[in-house]
Amino acid sequence: MSQGDVALELPTGAGKTLVGSLIADWRRRAYGERVAFLAPTQQLARQAATQARIYGIPVADLVGPNRKWSPADQASFTQGQAVGFATYSAVFNANPHVNAQMLVLDDAHAAEGFVAGNWSVEIARGSLAFDLVLAMLERAGAISPILARRIRHEDQEAAGPAPVYVAGVAELAAAADDLERALDQAVAQGALPDKAKFPIAMLRGQYAACLVYVSRRQILIRPLVAPTSYHEAFTAAKQRVYMSATLGDGGELERAFGRRKITRIPVPTGWERQGTGRRFFCFPDLVTGLDAEVSRDAFTGQVLTAFGKGVLIAPNNRAMEKALAAIVPAGAPILRAEQFAEAPDGFAKAPVGLLALANRYDGIDLPDETCRLVILAGLPAGAHLQERFLHESLSATVVLSERIRTRLTQGAGRATRNSADYAAVLALGKDLWEFVARKEVQATMHPELRAEIVFGLDYSTGISPTEAAENLAHFLAQDAEWHEAEEGIRADRDAAPRAAGPGTAELTAAVEHEVAAIDAAWQGDWPRAVEQAKKVVEAVAGGQQIRRYQALWHYLLASWAVIAGRRDNREHWLSLAQTHFDAARAAAHGTKWLSELTTDAASLVNPAPPDLSPVDLEVVLQIAINPMRAGRTNQFTKQVQTIRNGLAQTKAPPYEAALVALGELAGARVLKRTGGDAEPDAVWLFGDELWVAWEAKSDANPDGQLKATRVREAGGHLNFAAAQQGVAAPLGSVTLIVTPQNALHPAAVQVSDAETYLVTPGRVLDLAGRLIEAWEAIRTQTAGFQPVDAEQVVAELLRARRALPSQWLSDCTERAVSDG
Repeated sequence: MSQGDVALELPTGAGKTLVGSLIADWRRRAYGERVAFLAPTQQLARQAATQARIYGIPVADLVGPNRKWSPADQASFTQGQAVGFATYSAVFNANPHVNAQMLVLDDAHAAEGFVAGNWSVEIARGSLAFDLVLAMLERAGAISPILARRIRHEDQEAAGPAPVYVAGVAELAAAADDLERALDQAVAQGALPDKAKFPIAMLRGQYAACLVYVSRRQILIRPLVAPTSYHEAFTAAKQRVYMSATLGDGGELERAFGRRKITRIPVPTGWERQGTGRRFFCFPDLVTGLDAEVSRDAFTGQVLTAFGKGVLIAPNNRAMEKALAAIVPAGAPILRAEQFAEAPDGFAKAPVGLLALANRYDGIDLPDETCRLVILAGLPAGAHLQERFLHESLSATVVLSERIRTRLTQGAGRATRNSADYAAVLALGKDLWEFVARKEVQATMHPELRAEIVFGLDYSTGISPTEAAENLAHFLAQDAEWHEAEEGIRADRDAAPRAAGPGTAELTAAVEHEVAAIDAAWQGDWPRAVEQAKKVVEAVAGGQQIRRYQALWHYLLASWAVIAGRRDNREHWLSLAQTHFDAARAAAHGTKWLSELTTDAASLVNPAPPDLSPVDLEVVLQIAINPMRAGRTNQFTKQVQTIRNGLAQTKAPPYEAALVALGELAGARVLKRTGGDAEPDAVWLFGDELWVAWEAKSDANPDGQLKATRVREAGGHLNFAAAQQGVAAPLGSVTLIVTPQNALHPAAVQVSDAETYLVTPGRVLDLAGRLIEAWEAIRTQTAGFQPVDAEQVVAELLRARRALPSQWLSDCTERAVSDG
């Protein structure tokens, strides 16, 4: 076969390793080529090598670090005398030592992470690297100061998923050198693990073509699609053969390997009717009385005890550890993936125990009595931040559906490795059962798996925990009751063939242009990247689900057009960019990710640094969470009346009440008054950033002089507030004396400190007008918004009306009392 990229799908148990090994050895013998057989993990590579030796195929063991390879094995591979067996990382790294002329890529469906890892920098929160990169993104305007602050202050251990944001692409491109320097600084100071040095070397000079994903727990830097076209160890091979039990549709394989087209060899006749053993799915979340997480977990622990042994698979380490803590009975032995790899027979022979795996839905076989129970803890999505962004933030599940289905298929089949095998599958989590319950998802599954899941949903919904446990017992015993039920599964399997999922045709048509667009961006050929992105946008036009993915490509196209516009033909590129930014907003309707990004093309051509100070950020956050922002109109109206009525007169009580009410509109927490004679009329507390103390002398004679006693009294207001709060006033805090008096008694000047200022009542009225106008717009434009969604709008509206502290405070501190 002359094609450079060929995919071969073989069902589990069909001898995939034998077929791949024979293909590899035939090429080696027929053409004298250097041929490598790649597997995702060292365990699988060694397992394949062992089987190849049994088949009589000469093997060169190239597993593990190259410095530990046998010189004899290296020589036999290099001379084409043996097939080299290695892991994906032997080819996909900054300094590959496997230079093959033909590659056989086993378990290709599981390779995306291994391939993209070559160009992926993961930075955990709590490290200097995280702080450096986050600060750099904020300076560049790639993320807003509000978002940066939110990430810094959020508890990374807080319950619930951590939202994933994408940094501005055009802003990042303008500051790519700064990002490179930040990472170099982190490496120099030992703030990144050694494994990060390799992808950093691969990304050097290419950050403009990358995406940066940010959450409160991690930062991920990587291109959307791995740029394998520029990795010689992969592209130099004359042919690449991809093998899998589930290759997937919709261009999933092409995206994983960065290839524009991979020719698929049709699956064997009868594959649609062939299963591998029998699975009985149970969904504890649907069992009556197990709707609470605690009771569901207790039930799962009881099932594990009844079965004796099981394997638990979760999408990531965090989810795995949470599940282990919740469901494993006290004293039950737990085996991790690395321990299993070192001694797999230990688990096979053990009477009880649980094998715990994170994002390992394939590559571990537990046949027959080795294991009869699989526990899937959550939907198999979100292996890394890009996946989570696509799935959770972008809501483009359609582009991940095939990957999720593949992991589900592989994970559920870990303990059914032959036609006579059987295992129960406990599927935990609402996200998991909701995904498999969708008819459009079921239609795309292998008929055998679809029938098993439908049966499991039927026999989980609305039954009691006792009935659920009895059903599992019948299955484990493989008794007559179970065999009678199994007839229904077989009938359902034969009822309907597998169908293509929604968006499959569109995604298949788009993938070659997606890869071409990323390749062009990698070369810095932005006009060509834009042209290919246009073809992607055209290909993925369709219903709401596919339009979410289209929104991302509209945004990338617009951002790349901005980058092109920085070089030449500015007006042309900016017009195109704005058109697609607008289209991105329309296509992203119903999601929130784009609200965090700048989509004004003109402002992006010459990006300016953010102008929100820390105190401004504090104000924006406080206003966003203020119940009055989205509360009843009469509450806000009453507040405004208090301010306007009080500031319009000179009497002390109403004027002081107006200052208190105005402080809330200003975004401050107002210090509670105690009723003392010498206490401030109001103190506005802007967190730990700034305090503003007020002394109102609105009823003073305009023709008189401000006396020293008044100034001395006002000068103690910040100390009073500090005593009340139990902490010192922040540096830069001020006291404002509101008075119509222009003249100062000489003694007043002498006793005044440098932080006390005169403010006219007219200036306070002006500030009140700005804040009231801003609040009216905020209440109108953020109605129904959650606080996190309102923040950016609040900031823009306050800034537009010069109602941020950094804007109005300078007006109120023009005249220091100490200056006379």
